[in-house]
Amino acid sequence: MTSTKNQQIFKFIIERLSGRLGRTHLLKLVYLADYHFHKLTGKSISTFNYTWYQHGPFDSSFYDDIKNLKKGTYIEEKEVYFPSCSGYVFHDTPHHMAYDELSTQDLYILEYIIKTYGKADLQALLDEVVYKTEPMEELTKRNAFGERLPMEIVDNKDKAELYEGLAPEDIIEGEQAIKEGKARPLEEVFSALQS
Repeated sequence: MTSTKNQQIFKFIIERLSGRLGRTHLLKLVYLADYHFHKLTGKSISTFNYTWYQHGPFDSSFYDDIKNLKKGTYIEEKEVYFPSCSGYVFHDTPHHMAYDELSTQDLYILEYIIKTYGKADLQALLDEVVYKTEPMEELTKRNAFGERLPMEIVDNKDKAELYEGLAPEDIIEGEQAIKEGKARPLEEVFSALQS
């Protein structure tokens, strides 16, 4: 089965947070990946077009991607019951997926999102993070429920502040080369020169 980029993003996150995420939580993590990627590059990682719906940013194509991942046995979705309602939790399966649609930069941002927000309580994530992003604040200010989130209002915002003219993709590739032992950290090089 050929997988889409969105499906690869979901599988990547569920692999690392198996048994911890429901539908709303999973989609909000992808939204945060897109939000941070817009701030860094002016683009999204996913192909979602978010609108303000119940619990924040939403795209109905989410359901098709999840259905296809379950059909391909890449994930399992189990219903869980609470006193006043029911919900769903995603679990990873041993069925592996090639992440051939995801760039090194995509994977870097996804890892950052998982480490930063993966263990956060859903309600806190919504109240303290998702609803405080500029696209959500813009719609909330205008009481524009159901409208498209203006992701472009944060385009390249972090690139200028954090990278001062450097290309983020070059920095990520350099960090990856260090991890793989193909390069040495600058501190080591300077230390060796002083010896």
